[in-house]
Amino acid sequence: KQDWCTKYNTPYETSEERTQQHFAKMFFDLMADSAGFLNLEQGQDDPYTWTIGQGCGYSLAGARDPYTDVSTESILYNASRELYFIDEGVSLGALDRNLLIGGSTPAVGDYDFENPLQEVHVMQSLYIAATPQRIVDKVKNCNRPSGPIDITEDDAKEILTKWKEAFTDVWSQDWDDDDSDSEVKFVGFFDSVGASGTTEKLLEDITLSNGKLTTISIVVIAVVSALFLISFDVIESRVLITLWGVGLVVLSFFAALGFGLMLGIKINVNIAWTLPFVIIGLGVDDMYIVLLSLKGRSGYSRVDFISAMKEVIIPVTMTSVVNGSMFAIMTLVKIPAVYKTAQMALISVVFLYLTILFCFPAYCWLDFKRQAAGRTDILFCLKSSESNDSDDPEGNDTSGRANKEAGKTTESLLYTKIYYPLVLGDSCIRHVAHAIIWVGAIALLGVGIWGITTRNVGLGLEDFFPTDHQAHEWASVRTAELASWPIRINWGELDYSDPDTQMQMIKQFEDVGDSPHVAPTDTKFLWLANFQIWGTTHCTANFDRDEADVKECGADQKFQDDEADLCAVEWVNNKYGLKVKNIPDPKDDICYPSEGGICRTSSAMHPDDLASLNITKDDPRTWCPVIPGWSDEKLQFCLGRWRYFTGGGGGLILKDDATPNDQCAGEEYRDATVVVPIKYSEGPSMFSYDLTSHDETVNLIDETREICDDHESLHCWMTGIPYDYWEQYLWVDEMLVFIAGVSVAVGFAVAAIFLFSQLKYEQSRESVHSTGKIFVGSIVGALLIAMTCVLTLVPVIGLSSLSDVNFTAFSNMSFVLSVGFAVEYSVHVVHRFLEAPQGMKSSKARVEHTMSFLTLPLTLSFISSTIGVVCLAFTEFEFNKTFFFRPLIIVMFTTYFYGCWFLPVLLSSFNWSFLNLGKKTRGSVWVREALVDDEEDSPDAEDDDQKEGKEAAKEAKENTVAQ
Repeated sequence: KQDWCTKYNTPYETSEERTQQHFAKMFFDLMADSAGFLNLEQGQDDPYTWTIGQGCGYSLAGARDPYTDVSTESILYNASRELYFIDEGVSLGALDRNLLIGGSTPAVGDYDFENPLQEVHVMQSLYIAATPQRIVDKVKNCNRPSGPIDITEDDAKEILTKWKEAFTDVWSQDWDDDDSDSEVKFVGFFDSVGASGTTEKLLEDITLSNGKLTTISIVVIAVVSALFLISFDVIESRVLITLWGVGLVVLSFFAALGFGLMLGIKINVNIAWTLPFVIIGLGVDDMYIVLLSLKGRSGYSRVDFISAMKEVIIPVTMTSVVNGSMFAIMTLVKIPAVYKTAQMALISVVFLYLTILFCFPAYCWLDFKRQAAGRTDILFCLKSSESNDSDDPEGNDTSGRANKEAGKTTESLLYTKIYYPLVLGDSCIRHVAHAIIWVGAIALLGVGIWGITTRNVGLGLEDFFPTDHQAHEWASVRTAELASWPIRINWGELDYSDPDTQMQMIKQFEDVGDSPHVAPTDTKFLWLANFQIWGTTHCTANFDRDEADVKECGADQKFQDDEADLCAVEWVNNKYGLKVKNIPDPKDDICYPSEGGICRTSSAMHPDDLASLNITKDDPRTWCPVIPGWSDEKLQFCLGRWRYFTGGGGGLILKDDATPNDQCAGEEYRDATVVVPIKYSEGPSMFSYDLTSHDETVNLIDETREICDDHESLHCWMTGIPYDYWEQYLWVDEMLVFIAGVSVAVGFAVAAIFLFSQLKYEQSRESVHSTGKIFVGSIVGALLIAMTCVLTLVPVIGLSSLSDVNFTAFSNMSFVLSVGFAVEYSVHVVHRFLEAPQGMKSSKARVEHTMSFLTLPLTLSFISSTIGVVCLAFTEFEFNKTFFFRPLIIVMFTTYFYGCWFLPVLLSSFNWSFLNLGKKTRGSVWVREALVDDEEDSPDAEDDDQKEGKEAAKEAKENTVAQ
């Protein structure tokens, strides 16, 4: 069945009775095909005419008018009118010119024949492609030339994908050819309905292009890690175990990706361009902690190994739980780019945790035994000439490792020559360095706050595409000159038989069309309005019947064969101010491209309706058709007849009970039963325009949301690209505050619980500290961790804003990752500070104890993570540089500064006894020994802190070795 066209162009005619209207249209078809008109050959020039909807026997096939020798002024004058689809407005009405013409003088809406166009910069053509399901239905139709064929939806999707690619290639051919003589540049864009479009294809290319840089970053991280842990002592060197650890971290990450794919999480651009460069860095950081804790043991026994693992298990668990919780919170965000990335990151954190604490230690134990046996690094089958063959079989230190020159190691150089002199060394240098660090921290915080106030929100399509891609040109021109998107209004389950509900629905539809950024659409294109008109005396369906003796208007349809119970509607007073239909005076020369509403003035009412209302045509009121409270059964019946005769619409939910056409395989009649009560309905396609900026797009959303979402009694909602994509920018600020705030809060809670539990457990055998003291110390420690997270978040967000990084789902992910790195640094620092040995009474001595061990692993973590992020700077896509590289490189330096420099400086001023929660005999002196030896030979005077630190270190060393 066709909406209004004849079946003349159907290849296989049947002999049946026709109306006079049919023959009138048939002769029009013959005229349209004649040599003097379009000169078309049916079934050859356009063999698919019968499937495109109207099928009126003419198309745009063949040669077009080249406008040869026609002046520019004449062409522009001729275009200074209303524009229509090929069916002259039957299916869509007058097209909104904002969608088709851009950069015009005069502007769209200001030009006509009296004030014609002077220039046009941009013209847009809209092509509507069939969906895969529609393609399947078309080609299996019996009327298909060469016969019907059966294909699957997957086949149709592949065909549609290839067609889109070919269409784009042909359409935009030579678009960037500067040597071309053409004055017109063709660029295009396909949406992703049915099959991958321009954006999806490009994002796929961007996503899959990270392999090279990911590989480079992994290799560089491995090499740098090995260089930091290499030693001239071939026994003490840990190159092989370091490379093995990096390999395990990488394998663990990719195993997590594989597991996520098995769960149905697809790799998106956010996952591809953040997680490999961030998660691997976090995993390698924990690996450094384990390795250097093992390196700090005084021997190779099982006791030493267990002691090292006990030292790292709590901080590694804390950081993993906090990071996992942070990503778990992000899964609550409804933006796919965020929650899918968070899901994959959460899986990665779990896999890395299990690898670092349950897999990597097994290899570390083997390396431990290698060292105990005096075998060389890498070439472990060889024994070093310096090894002692009389080593204790239990692995205790009989090789003199405790007496080696610790001052020659890399960690000693980094700590003793750089970190210690600046942060903990000579009073003058220390005070200057502390002042600089404090000023830097305050300055970063202030600049961050200022930067946040200058933030911009949103991401335009032109930001997605590389500047050398034709879609970037299209998106840029579209934003500046056309800026239009299709939109749609939707309703859920309502009382569709209630007259007030019907009128309010139509009112919402008309108000949306009258909003500043939406092109008006005739009310008759709304399914409910069309259905109501069908039930009035103004129905025109009977003028073009498929069967001469079957009437097709609502007032002719008998419900349950009751002559008095028809699908006829009633007219009621227009109390909601709905639009009135434009009915031109036959004597008026004005042509109205829009019909307006469906309500009528009394003078335009049918005489029978005037009589039923008991009014005259002079009555000043206006009247609207409504369904008069039908039962569900009658509504279902009438909707079925309306769909059968007119084609229906509105996206109503149907039962799968349509009758197949026995004479034509692949066709079925429009007699499927409408599900009543109606659960869902939709309006026709509408178009938004003048969306030339993020602010204008947000204004559109606010304007239409006020009509739909904020309606007092009748809820509706809008869909379309502006809502599906840009609506996130209404609450992107709130989303960032929520994710960041909850992440910090979770970090505080987890840190407090773990610190209290671990410290309480360690004190259970010595009873040195009361439960109250441990509780207060744990709370303060957790507050310090949370404070560090906040201090890093603010500068990261502000500096990124000042670096032209807009607030988006992508950048928000990068911002919040600063919490993960801040936790990674601060948890280790605070935990080690709190558990410093009792002999270290001053805060400075406890900071020495903390940073003598952590300076190297935390710096290595910073270097390895930064290497991964720096690789992002070499991507070919500006999108990646803007939304991933810039914020993440700021994250790297900011978190390292606050976590490894500012936090220890701050802790060095906390001489509070309740923060001294260590055991009586515990200490890591493998680095401090070198410091003590160096300072004993130094002529400089010692302050009390230095003396106390030395004594505590020596005491801790003796106690540790004695154990």
